[in-house]
Amino acid sequence: MIRVANNKNGMALLICLAIIAVLAAAGLELGKRVRSATDHAIVLQDSFRAEEMALAGINLAMLLLEEDANANETDSVQETWADPEELGSAIASLGYDTGNMTLSITDELGKIQINALLNEFPGHDFNTDQQQFWERFLALLISADKSEDTRSPVEIINCIKDWLDSKDDDLETGLSGAESAYYQALDPPYACANGPFDILDEIFLVKGVSKDMLTHEAIEGFEEEENEPLGFSEAFTVFGMDDIVPEKGRYRFPGTININTANETILAALLPSGMEDQAGELAEYRVEKQEETGNFVNTLDKGWYKTVIDLSEKEKKRFDRLIRYSSHIFKAECSATVGKTEKTIIACINRKKDKKTKRWTCETIRLLRN
Repeated sequence: MIRVANNKNGMALLICLAIIAVLAAAGLELGKRVRSATDHAIVLQDSFRAEEMALAGINLAMLLLEEDANANETDSVQETWADPEELGSAIASLGYDTGNMTLSITDELGKIQINALLNEFPGHDFNTDQQQFWERFLALLISADKSEDTRSPVEIINCIKDWLDSKDDDLETGLSGAESAYYQALDPPYACANGPFDILDEIFLVKGVSKDMLTHEAIEGFEEEENEPLGFSEAFTVFGMDDIVPEKGRYRFPGTININTANETILAALLPSGMEDQAGELAEYRVEKQEETGNFVNTLDKGWYKTVIDLSEKEKKRFDRLIRYSSHIFKAECSATVGKTEKTIIACINRKKDKKTKRWTCETIRLLRN
């Protein structure tokens, strides 16, 4: 009897230990799931907060652009929206006590308007001023020594023009252009747009255009800003369509570039051949400050370039056809970090004057979330 009782006690003990082991495992799994759910909730909360902060930064950018337009008629590197330190102070004024935020605003019309290479849409004729400007720009980036660099400015320009043009029965421009037949013969094949670029990356579909197209050796007397390759997003824009419709069903991109914000490489291409080194003088003039006060010395109003560079009357007329002093299309990029979560929002902003109030307002025409 004693042995039987001992066996029953031992069995009960084993059952108790097994139950405890199962409960412990279940408890550990439950704890793991609770922690996972909690961590997931924290990530979602951080993600939501980071996105809200980034959106607040975009709204701040639009407010700064509105205030600037209501205060003066020019847009330049001297403005609050173009100064990283000023933007940092503006971000701090939002009062967020957690996370990190960065904000940058760039002038899209200080860049080259890809779609301006064509005179109007639909159509197939070159914008002659833009064609000559593109030849100058690419000549600065592509070596004239064909033993070192086989790229051709004319070929690239002709191919981009053929991508844009329409109503030409797929006629190739010159001997180096490319129309639908070329692209349909590729593997995989794709269609030629025969219309304006909608997004910047579309340019890499064009024959002769590659992501390293803008890299180059510094030419004599001219060094690229910070000696870094010029990126496509810093050089080109797909925006800039004119509000004035030349004819019903038609539209155009004027292509005029804001010399108050254009980078040094683009300034060099705007200048006549042989004057590339004076692009640096234009850039320095824009940011010259008084040592005592830190205020900008020079006013960047219409025609200011004439005090810096000496152009003939013919060169001035050509230069004036290519430039502008204000903008209405900007890109704002705001990144916000909360915990381990980072959110970035990029907004293309159109600034326009309200017809009734005569005040400037901003609207987003494209919004990208990363």
